[in-house]
Amino acid sequence: MGERLDPPAGGELSLASRKLPALGDLDDGPAAGDEATPSVPWQGVRERALGKSLVTLRSEALYSLGALHAAHLAAAAVFDDRRLAAAIAQRSGEVVSDDTLTKLAEAASIWHRDSASLGMALTAVGATQVPDLVLGEALQVDEHEAEALDAMTEGYQIELKRQILEEADS
Repeated sequence: MGERLDPPAGGELSLASRKLPALGDLDDGPAAGDEATPSVPWQGVRERALGKSLVTLRSEALYSLGALHAAHLAAAAVFDDRRLAAAIAQRSGEVVSDDTLTKLAEAASIWHRDSASLGMALTAVGATQVPDLVLGEALQVDEHEAEALDAMTEGYQIELKRQILEEADS
């Protein structure tokens, strides 16, 4: 904060950064293989299922479910606070309709129910034991089985997209 954005006198910009290491200080070690790096949004289910380590897929699922679970816990807490505030307001003589109290109770109940489901899903995914291998390596598939895995995961991807579109329309 407070730094000027004007270029330095003399017109030359320094390529050095106070926040980043100098180019000569970068790690020259090998990078993680594609199977261990996180998925990118453009990758479909088939590409992820067949090209990522099962440990990486489980880790991504845990982080995604964990984020969704945290959001549901926070939302449930907000509705609990709103219900409590409305009940206190009603008891202190303010006009709070029964309809408002009912809607707040329903909303809190839905967020709590879904949060519990997500918590169980987190536990289930966390309990899965998977090797740090891509699926084909873990199963030691032959060429015919590899083609079948590809076809099965492609079919699953199509069905999942159909289901997602169906849910979006409802």
